[in-house]
Formats: sequence, C-alpha cells, structure tokens
Amino acid sequence: MLAISYQAALREPLLAVDDEREAICKWQDDRDQRALELLLRSHARQAWSQAARWTDNPVHLEDLASEGLIGLMRAADNFDRSQNVRFSTYSAWWVMNCISAALARIKTVIDIPPRTYLDARSGRLEGEDASLVQVAMSGMVALDAPVTDDGASPADLLVSPEMTPEECAAARSAAACQIRALAQAMADLDPLEVEIIRRRKLQPVPERVEDLAAALDMPKDRLRQIEKRALLRLRQRLVAQGVSLAAMQ
Repeated sequence: MLAISYQAALREPLLAVDDEREAICKWQDDRDQRALELLLRSHARQAWSQAARWTDNPVHLEDLASEGLIGLMRAADNFDRSQNVRFSTYSAWWVMNCISAALARIKTVIDIPPRTYLDARSGRLEGEDASLVQVAMSGMVALDAPVTDDGASPADLLVSPEMTPEECAAARSAAACQIRALAQAMADLDPLEVEIIRRRKLQPVPERVEDLAAALDMPKDRLRQIEKRALLRLRQRLVAQGVSLAAMQ
C-alpha cells in the first residue's frame, strides 16, 4: 500500500476541482493506479490530521494514518460523481470510520470492540467495565497499587473466571478417565443393578423411588436394598481401580 509520511503529505498540493474529478474518473472507470496515487497523495493530510486527533505516539500515529489512507481508497471506490461535492468532504467519513475502527486494535494490548474503546475514551463507561477497558488501554497494571475501600486491588483485574486452555484440556482428560473407570466398574454389576444406578444416579433428573419401583414392578423397599448394594459394590470396584471417590462427586 502507498506510504506517505506526514511531511510528504503536507508538501503535496491540493488538486483543483477538475483535476480531482479526472483522477476519480480514471480510477473508477479504468482502474488507473497513477490516478489513485495522485488522489491519495493530495488528500493524505486528511488521514494524518484525523489520526493526530487520537494519539501523539509516533508509532500509533503512523498506523492510524495508514488506516486513514485505506479510508481514502474506499472513498475513491464509492464516490458518486453525480453529486456536486468535493472529494475531501465525502472522504472525511470514510477516513474517520477506518481510523476509529482501528483504534482499539492498534492502541490496546487486548482486543476490545471499537465502540467500547470510544465509550471509554469519552467517559461513558462506568464501574468494572471502565476499569477493565482502562487496563486494556494502558497495557499495564500496578501490582503494588493500594487496596481500595471495598478490599479490591488492581491485580484482581488480572484474575479471569474462565479456565485457561490448559485447565480445559486437563478437565476434559479427567472427565474422560472418570467415564472409562465408571463404565469398567459397572460392567461387573448385574443388569438390574446397572439399570437402577443409571436411572437413579446417572441421569440429569433422577427418577423417584416410587416411579422406578412401579416401572420395574417391585416393592420400594426391595429397590432401595438393590440400590444400596449396587452402590457399595460400585464403590469397591472404583477404589480397586485407584479412583479418588472425592473426584467422582
């Protein structure tokens, strides 16, 4: 993509109306790269001016100005030649839109939505959301900052309620091992015991003793005896496999 420095942008002369229209026509009709470059060079100061509204960091300024040039290119593609307006008037929205959309990506260390970034810059965010966005915008947390009146410290913002990828993988592995151990232990039980444990203990909504006893055509007391005996045998087999019963809760 065309790169134009701030000094070069200031030195570029503005195009007359006829020259501007001719460049737009050549680009839109013939895809003339020289016409597009002429148009971009003459309006590059617009991209730099809009970028300077948001940062004084030289690196960020250059990146945002590049985004502004992309906005100029989109404006050149979409400019309606039937309208009696200057290209700079039309391109202003495209430049601002491209730069504002890139602000959060360029100036923060954590991806946040552009609208959230703009709201934080203008003070429209409050509470915890505002604190989190400020951390993302600044890129650092003072770990030795004083604790606030509610007992929280800036370091608490680093703690995420979500599991890390490593923790997720470990949890999936542990769950798979438990399922295999349970299946192996239940393979030694009688079919009736397996049926009772499955319907009384392993379903999201366990069946009531009364309903299951009626379905199996047996007294409730008898069902409870079988269930108690099956659970005892299942526990013994799991312990024999080295399974931690606490992890199975």
